[in-house]
Amino acid sequence: MKKIIIVLVSSLLCFCMKAQQIECSFLQEKTIQASGRVIKSEGTISFTAPDQLAMLYTKPDGDYMIIDGPIIRSETKGNAVSINTDKNPSAKNLRNTLLNCITGKYEEAAKDNDADLKVSVKGQVKTVVISAKTEQPKGYSRLLLEYDAKGRLQRMVMDEFGGISTEYKLKY
Repeated sequence: MKKIIIVLVSSLLCFCMKAQQIECSFLQEKTIQASGRVIKSEGTISFTAPDQLAMLYTKPDGDYMIIDGPIIRSETKGNAVSINTDKNPSAKNLRNTLLNCITGKYEEAAKDNDADLKVSVKGQVKTVVISAKTEQPKGYSRLLLEYDAKGRLQRMVMDEFGGISTEYKLKY
C-alpha cells in the first residue's frame, strides 16, 4: 500500500511541475532596420506547457499566432496561415525556439540554433544572449532574453539575419 501511495504522490508532483501555465500581456515593437520603420503591437499571451501558446493581438485587433502542438496558425492583416511544423523544419525551429525561450530552456534554444550562449545575472534579472555562430539565410542572428527572479520571461529581442528586430515586453 505504501508503494502505491508513493507512486501516486510522485506522479502527481511530476505532473504539477510540468503543468506550467503563463498568462500575461505583451507589447511588441518590430523594427525594420533597412527603413528604420517601427511597427507597434500589443495583446495577451496564454501558455500551457509543453506546447500550447496563444498570442492574441488587441492592436491590431484580430491578428493572432497560435501554437497547438506541431501546428502553428497565424493571421496578420486578414491573411491566415496554418503550418504543420512536422513537415516544415524552418517553422519547427521557430516554434521550438519560442517555446524554449518562454519556458526558460534557453540552453536548448541555443543548441537548436547552433548558437553561442552567454548568461549573466544582475540583481533580480537573469540576462541570456544567444548568438548565432555563423550567418544563415533564415533564422535568428541573436536572441536576448531577460528573466525575473521567479524565472519568468520579461523581455525578448529576436534579431533576424534579414534585418528585422522584434522586441517583446511581457507584463504579468
